[in-house]
Amino acid sequence: MKKTIAKFSLALLMTSLILVLFAFSVIAEVNPVTPSTNDINKTMTPAWAHVNQLSVDVGSTDLEFVSERGFWSCFEYRSDGDTSQIISENGGVNYNSGITDGLYPYYCLNNDSRTETIFANEYVEVRMVFGAEGDERFDWTRFDVIPPPPIPADKDECKEGGWMNVFRDDGSSFNNQGECIQYVNTGM
Repeated sequence: MKKTIAKFSLALLMTSLILVLFAFSVIAEVNPVTPSTNDINKTMTPAWAHVNQLSVDVGSTDLEFVSERGFWSCFEYRSDGDTSQIISENGGVNYNSGITDGLYPYYCLNNDSRTETIFANEYVEVRMVFGAEGDERFDWTRFDVIPPPPIPADKDECKEGGWMNVFRDDGSSFNNQGECIQYVNTGM
């Protein structure tokens, strides 16, 4: 009975988290270098270069990069705010001289769209700061992912009902405290 309640509670929590993730995103800052936002760009007619979050999963998100006009729009991305993801192309220097924090992996589109799965532990950020019209450029916009489930690091996390709140690496649950402790000790 306790396991059923725990699984139901976890499912309810995950469903609620997904709804919250779709409902809220961090809004990028508007400034002279990035005078728009992803949300503003979606409202323009015809739509300016923007990103749509199509799905959220554990440790990943599917993003659709959209450029609906006849010039190049380049979208940089990074995961979990990790600045070590700067790429060596162009010496790591951004093609927009007003951007001083480096050049990140990117996709460029011209009157096209592209869907990509991007992996992260907590969130993915996308910005569009080179290519396109200067008015369309937007700063880092955050798209959350579902964090991976907690995995027990030591046997104490399995005790006193803790086994119902932790999972194996593959996301499967434990049937009892003994299974959890065995998993911690042997990985099986």
